[in-house]
Amino acid sequence: MPTALRDILPGARRLARQAGLLLGVSVLIGAFLFHVWTGLGQLPERWPTLLWNVYFSFIYAVFIVTSIRATMTVLEARVPLRSRRAVALHVGVLSVATVTAYGLATGFCKVLHGSSFSVRWQVLVVTATVTFMVTFVWSAFAYMNSFYQKLREAEAARYEARLAALRAQINPHFLFNAFNSIAALVRTRPGEAEAVVEDLSDLFRYALQASKDSGMATLGAEVKAVRRYLSVEKARYRGRLTVEIRVPEQLRPLPIPSMTLQPLIENAVQHGVGETQGDCTVSVTAERADGTLLLRV
Repeated sequence: MPTALRDILPGARRLARQAGLLLGVSVLIGAFLFHVWTGLGQLPERWPTLLWNVYFSFIYAVFIVTSIRATMTVLEARVPLRSRRAVALHVGVLSVATVTAYGLATGFCKVLHGSSFSVRWQVLVVTATVTFMVTFVWSAFAYMNSFYQKLREAEAARYEARLAALRAQINPHFLFNAFNSIAALVRTRPGEAEAVVEDLSDLFRYALQASKDSGMATLGAEVKAVRRYLSVEKARYRGRLTVEIRVPEQLRPLPIPSMTLQPLIENAVQHGVGETQGDCTVSVTAERADGTLLLRV
């Protein structure tokens, strides 16, 4: 399918859905008004009247929905919903826009059809009331949907911010101590110093990639990153630090937020090994219980 056609189709589908919705609303309102003023029992004899009701209802729906959408777009851009006063202003302006659109639609029908568009004031009052109520309900649902979308976006942004904060928690002191360890090893054990440099490079490459990706990684990738981190720390603490990682192979493909284990492991090393003089063991275990992945550090 050509690219230009693919770009056009989503807009065409959306336009078709909106037209279908307007037509459905017009049929409902037209049938309701026919029932109020004529009675559904007379439908076989007076079905053209029903069609005229649907036709005029469609014109009114197009005018009012277009007006409301345009008004809501301007209001959301100029008056954010951050206070009760803003909400009241939205409701007031939308009410005025609805009444104005109703008047414009009435004038349009009068100009378009002349004397054939002749209705009593009672009919205008009832149709205006029905239109206003339908518009009010539609606007309420539209605003509730907008609030829900903004709430989801805010929650997603907060979640991403927390993940970003966790990913950024590779302690600067860790980097400083790692360089000191490498400097000491270069003179005595250059091969081990090279391995520490490679582990440090892989660890920071993983952290950088995690900040660019979708925020998810496999448990296996997290375990590899943790091994690199602990390998660098073992160069500093030597025999005092023992590492035990018990993560079953069948659990390693499971997705988890990236850099989940790193802050926990760093905490364990900093407050466990770093604040004692004896031997310490840092263990990482994973198991599945009742459909939930349990990680213990």
